[in-house]
Amino acid sequence: MLPASSEPGAAVRELQTPNERDDAVSATSAPDHWSGSRHVVQVRPHVWNWLAPRVSGGSVLEIGPGLRPTAPVATSTFIDASPHAIDRLSARGGRTAQVGESLPFPDRSFDAVLAFEVVEHVEDDTGLLGEMARVSRQGALLLLSTPVHASMWSPLDDACGHVRRDEPDVLFQKIRAAGFEIGGHTWTPAASRLLTRIRAWALTRNRRLSTAFVQILIFPFHAAYQRMFAKLSWSSTAVGVPPEADDIMLWATRAGDGPAA
Repeated sequence: MLPASSEPGAAVRELQTPNERDDAVSATSAPDHWSGSRHVVQVRPHVWNWLAPRVSGGSVLEIGPGLRPTAPVATSTFIDASPHAIDRLSARGGRTAQVGESLPFPDRSFDAVLAFEVVEHVEDDTGLLGEMARVSRQGALLLLSTPVHASMWSPLDDACGHVRRDEPDVLFQKIRAAGFEIGGHTWTPAASRLLTRIRAWALTRNRRLSTAFVQILIFPFHAAYQRMFAKLSWSSTAVGVPPEADDIMLWATRAGDGPAA
């Protein structure tokens, strides 16, 4: 575990689903939906293949990966609310820390910060974005994904514990206000309504069991497919994000001394 930083930073909430939130239960005793599996799967290999030559062996922080990191475990730093996920990533050689009041790292510590499907869980998302900027070196890369469009809200958002779906322009403005310059984005459409309902039902019935099921039987094949066939194609923010977009991924660079510096 890493020591808490003495640097000031905005609060970072624990990432928990509605069934896991309980003001009377401490973070250490709250249910841990990752605890049903010990299997770590490196997902989004096509994204890492795009990022790796641009980082050139620099320091990488990934926020909230659970057992599905995008960055290579042995050479990266991870922070997560799940003690089980932290233990498994540590066992694989990762440098780890648990979620606290701020990101427990000094200013300008990293050459890249990754946060996939995280900010939609955090009430103070602008505070978290500010923390990402604070720990990023000038010119560092940010890769972030999150659901968008309030009109796309579904039972799966409730089951996953999402607190918002920003409109793309609002998301872009928050990222710029934190001190990043957006380089490009890409989006994915929603899955079928039937699949969405099934996923929501499974998570609501037993989040721990359903997470373990897809971790062991689905994501290894999904990652293999992405490794062989997936390609990244970035669009400028001048290109609008269509209303049928369910999820957006973007990359940005840390500007010079800005709001979070």
